[in-house]
Amino acid sequence: MTSDKKIIVISVFFGIVIIILISFVVYPLFRGIKKNSQDFILARKELISSKSETEKFEQFKEIYVSLQKDLEKIDELFINPEVPIDLIRFLREIAKDAGISIDISPSPLETTETASWDSIGFRLTLTGPFPDCLKFLEKIETGPYLIEIYDLSSKKYEEFFVRDVRTNLTIKVYTK
Repeated sequence: MTSDKKIIVISVFFGIVIIILISFVVYPLFRGIKKNSQDFILARKELISSKSETEKFEQFKEIYVSLQKDLEKIDELFINPEVPIDLIRFLREIAKDAGISIDISPSPLETTETASWDSIGFRLTLTGPFPDCLKFLEKIETGPYLIEIYDLSSKKYEEFFVRDVRTNLTIKVYTK
């Protein structure tokens, strides 16, 4: 073989070896680097996102701790519907302080589909001087429970003293 042919054969052989190396070694290596780069970018975005969520969560915890007392006060506004003893005791104490007699009985309420909270109803019959009945109403409006007054009616009560009235009202008390 002549030296020109040897150079051509060796060049073709090295060319084939270089093409094989590029297609089986270098190209998969670059493809792996590209995939790893994309995975790294995704992982970095997720890390930044989780850091942001962690910061938001920490802020939420701080806000929750600062509002916890207020949330407890709000929770106390609602009564336990199965055992409304504290509410009944509260109503009786206010009536006693106002100097009137009170009769408390459960009362069904008209339920509406738009009601935001559950509630129970009570029918109250108050007997005593009208100004004292008004004091009672003021105290339950500013009391520690979330109460709404319905069906308020008052009339002169002849069986006791001349100045006494009988006041009937239905209250709606919101429950937990």
